[in-house]
Amino acid sequence: MYDNIERELKLLINEKIYNELLHSYDFHNSITQTNTYFDTENQDVKKQRGAVRIRTIQDKKIFTLKIRKDEYTHYEFEKEISAENINEIEDPEILNWFNQYQIPKNLHPTASFTTLRNVYTFENGELCLDKTYYKNHTDYEIEYEYTSDHDGIYFFNSILEKYGLKWVKNCPSKIARALND
Repeated sequence: MYDNIERELKLLINEKIYNELLHSYDFHNSITQTNTYFDTENQDVKKQRGAVRIRTIQDKKIFTLKIRKDEYTHYEFEKEISAENINEIEDPEILNWFNQYQIPKNLHPTASFTTLRNVYTFENGELCLDKTYYKNHTDYEIEYEYTSDHDGIYFFNSILEKYGLKWVKNCPSKIARALND
């Protein structure tokens, strides 16, 4: 992420391609993360093209606010927290983000799922290979997240073409897939 901008290109893949990719790169950083997303009863966060989540990795909790800028770019604000409940967060910086983006405080959990994420680092970004467990299904996704400005679409497609794939547009987000589960 650079300057609170997150650029990611993502594509749903099948289990066979997932396994081929998993064995084609030296994924050195495998983590299990549980993501819990929050919104109001009226989906006020979603209406702003945003997302609020707490990601848990072992004993570490990371608060994230994402606001969509365009199809594959988000403003992303993250901070490690100690609160268990989203409504107990008192961190002034996070509260400022809520105010800045008109995020209400009466949030409740809307979806939760667990992802096994494998990461391979390139010079200008990270290739993430995700296996995500939802309540009723499991899916597989490959994601390229820019960490510096370059032609990420060309680079991502150069990886995908080896597997007979091409990125045209992002697949639905994990939160959208969880809500449709």
